Amino acid sequence: MADLRRYAYYELGAPRQLRYTLDSGDLGESVLPQIYLVGRLLLCAVALFSINTLASPKGVFESEVLPVFEKRCLACHGQSPYQGELNLRTIDGLLKGGKSGPAVVPGSPDNSLLLAKIVGGSMPPIEPKLTVEEVGKIRDWIDHGIAQEQASAGPPVTDKEVVPIFQLRCAKCHGKRRTEGELDLRTLASRMKGGKSGPALVPGKPDESLLFQRITKGEMPPPDLLFESQVRPPNEAEVEILRKWIAGGALPAPEEPAAQGSDHLIKDEDREFWAFQSPSRPALPKVKNEQQVRNPIDAFLLASLEKKNLSFSPEASDLTLLRRAHLDLTGMPPTPQEIDEFREDDQPGAYERLIDRLLDSGHYGERWAQIWLDLAGYADSEGVIDEDRPRKYSWRYRDYVIRAFNSDKPYDRFLHEQLAGDELIDYENVEEVTQEVVDTLAATGFLRLTPDGTYGAATGSLAERMTVISDEMHVLSSSLMGLTVGCARCHDHKYDPLPQRDYYRLSAIFQTALDPYDWVVPTERHLEVGLASEREASAKFNAPLEEEVRRLKTAFDGIVTPRYETELEKRLSELPEDLREDLRTVAATPKKERTSIQKYLARQFKEVLQVPNADGEWHQIAEAFPEIKEEAGKINKEISALKARMWPEPKIRALYDMGGDPSPAYVLQRGAAQSIGERVYPGVPAIFSGKLVSYEAAPPRDAAKTSGNRLAFARWLTQPDHPLTARVMVNRLWLNHFQRGLVATPANFGRTGSPPSHPELLDWLATEFVRSGWSIKAMHRLMMTSAAYRQTSRVDAKAQAADPENILLSRMPLRRMDAEVLHDSILRVTERADLASFGRPVPVTKKDSGEIVADATEDGWRRAIYVMKRRRTPMSMLEAFDAPQLTPNCTERAESTVAPQALQLMNSPLVLEHARYLAGRLIDHFADDRKGQIDRLYWQVLSRPPSPQEIDLALTDLADLERHWMPHLARTRHNGPRKAAAEWMALGSLAHGLLNSPEFVYID
Repeated sequence: MADLRRYAYYELGAPRQLRYTLDSGDLGESVLPQIYLVGRLLLCAVALFSINTLASPKGVFESEVLPVFEKRCLACHGQSPYQGELNLRTIDGLLKGGKSGPAVVPGSPDNSLLLAKIVGGSMPPIEPKLTVEEVGKIRDWIDHGIAQEQASAGPPVTDKEVVPIFQLRCAKCHGKRRTEGELDLRTLASRMKGGKSGPALVPGKPDESLLFQRITKGEMPPPDLLFESQVRPPNEAEVEILRKWIAGGALPAPEEPAAQGSDHLIKDEDREFWAFQSPSRPALPKVKNEQQVRNPIDAFLLASLEKKNLSFSPEASDLTLLRRAHLDLTGMPPTPQEIDEFREDDQPGAYERLIDRLLDSGHYGERWAQIWLDLAGYADSEGVIDEDRPRKYSWRYRDYVIRAFNSDKPYDRFLHEQLAGDELIDYENVEEVTQEVVDTLAATGFLRLTPDGTYGAATGSLAERMTVISDEMHVLSSSLMGLTVGCARCHDHKYDPLPQRDYYRLSAIFQTALDPYDWVVPTERHLEVGLASEREASAKFNAPLEEEVRRLKTAFDGIVTPRYETELEKRLSELPEDLREDLRTVAATPKKERTSIQKYLARQFKEVLQVPNADGEWHQIAEAFPEIKEEAGKINKEISALKARMWPEPKIRALYDMGGDPSPAYVLQRGAAQSIGERVYPGVPAIFSGKLVSYEAAPPRDAAKTSGNRLAFARWLTQPDHPLTARVMVNRLWLNHFQRGLVATPANFGRTGSPPSHPELLDWLATEFVRSGWSIKAMHRLMMTSAAYRQTSRVDAKAQAADPENILLSRMPLRRMDAEVLHDSILRVTERADLASFGRPVPVTKKDSGEIVADATEDGWRRAIYVMKRRRTPMSMLEAFDAPQLTPNCTERAESTVAPQALQLMNSPLVLEHARYLAGRLIDHFADDRKGQIDRLYWQVLSRPPSPQEIDLALTDLADLERHWMPHLARTRHNGPRKAAAEWMALGSLAHGLLNSPEFVYID
């Protein structure tokens, strides 16, 4: 009863005499609940945040006729099951009638069965009968009122119209994971059941429905929680919909079939389009120059070339192929030692053995993982908001992809894990967390990488959540399916057979994990799963940092707390004595641990309690106590720096089912969250119906924890004869080896995309991919051992005239290095690369010059894939050389040639530092042997020896450079050191020049 007394004190604003009476017990404990109930009703009338009621005036039926029915008729015809199937609670029920037909005929009382039964005395069947006045009201309403009310009321409002309101405005606190007051507003049944305060609805009576009362009085959603909970109160139109729905009897939504297709929107000719037909394995074509055919790829390409009287170009030199293969498969040039090993292998098949060695290298996974990370939209920060909050655990997905490529994980399994890893393993019940468990769960990060600012109160609206989901659907469809499914978000696709309903059916597959109405902010959406060794390593690394933080925190508290206590007491002194102690308790209790009464007190006395303590935000502390800003600010800065260095507890940023049924999914008209259309259920695009095994979900384990929707989709997508999956992937591999895909629009295999240049080859590769067990490495080997890949890049005039864009591949395209390949290659050739694998990303730093570079490790600089990818602060070199801005992903990199690229290589202090480091190493190895230094420099940087002319030119340039540097060196030094320094600076400039050369930057 103490709680009720406090409510009487503070919620009712009870006068001192009443408080004394309550405390003395003179009224007795039994009356306290009644006092509380009356007080609550009074409070609702004068609520601090009340708003004018938005309900419309009552109609004649509700004010005059319904009360008559309530007294005389609703005992039998007011609740389900209705006697004779007649519902007299609503106008619609009267018009529909029961087993005997409509109960009323608008405008015709004499033909209305209801009135005939009443006047005839058969209804109601027991006394008392209706009075003459009551019968008159019903007669007048049928004669004149019903038609007017029908016209103003419009069609009946059902649960279908109100579900979006509850999902948008209420599910945050009264949904699946959180049910404040034990009230769940997701379904009609749960609304009728209500919560601690009883049923939320009284069908037919909006003003008596607790839910409607709380909304119209501005109490729900709670005004002071609107910003924190990222919801807004219902608008006038929504309140009117709720009123009509309740007044109309809280009708359920009409039954809608769980349609599995949109066949009426898809024509037969749509199904005949090449991209929607399963690949068929063609026979190898006959060619004239059979000696040029090394494997089936060459037969298809050569057949097309011969139609234009063309052929392959001569084979490139061994060293050119060596460098090309290294850069393609590992993203770095060969070292001089690797060059020597290749040149010493003079047995047949040396090139094929080179390809196998490179595919077995751990660096292969690092190179090709970067290509996949583009597709997934990988970044180490959330984006959207200016702070660009780091993602502490995204790197696990990056490491998973690297391991998957290195182990040649079958592509179908690769997709299964990324789409439904949490459904493949029962991770909550594993006996031991192994690397396989971590990787399988981390794989689901594939659809958790797009920009996501929904953790912010100002950027967490439903519209923002829908944008995140839309981005995820774009990543899914563009990278795996080669379709522009996102075009159907707002309307039927204009060109491809993808109705709008198919977009929402596809996204509904993922709604058990990405439910926009039951949203988990990205900063909290993790699985607390990690290796025991990781936990031990984190604890060991953090222990000294935590000890130092505790020491600093004690000092910080010693400065802030006395001022906090003084200010709080000063404010409390202005309040009654019997209130102060309660507010002191509220102030000392963490927000999450406060009782409902304490929460109320915190809201009512917000201004009093708004004194920042030592655990508060620093900017608030500094504003409240400016005299300690300098002293405490220094300590706070040290604490923040220490915390930033700590390793977080092992967690996984994953996509996982949140258990239970998701919110209903609907087609959103024009893509607007508030404009729902027909309900949809998880399904795949109807264009594929009849061609493949149907999509059918089945929970792999406890249905309350996981639906099986995503796993079923992954299996549907990886059927051997799926028209798109294998084609899209082999086309992507081809694109990254030959610069242009067989389908030049790798993310669009639809009607607006480019048709395949070699359709038979595309189908042969797709079927071969499946036959190989979905082996990506087998496809690399096949493509790179073809005669087409081994061609020179030299341009032939005849071929240029006949095929100016080289679509037929009569030569190997000359390509510029990708940004990451260039970054890594500079580190590799200058011997400054830290080639450690896996782990947390390396931070970036903005230099005084404005250049953003990666921090060095004890062993050098790590490969670009291991550098933190902050959306707002990308590394300068990567940005200059066309590293994509992932909004949300990149399916094909642009290749520009602009001045900032040359300026970046020429003026970057770090690139020059790398070049000088290499010069120092060369001097260490070759002392005063300038020719030896030059020879090794060419092998190191360009993977070839210098020509005699290049040696002569280099010697001349070095002499000139030495003379240039001598005056710039400190004159206090002796001649010997000055000369050595000048030689080093000169050789560093020569190395810097080679790093800037097109021969280094381009892949021949």
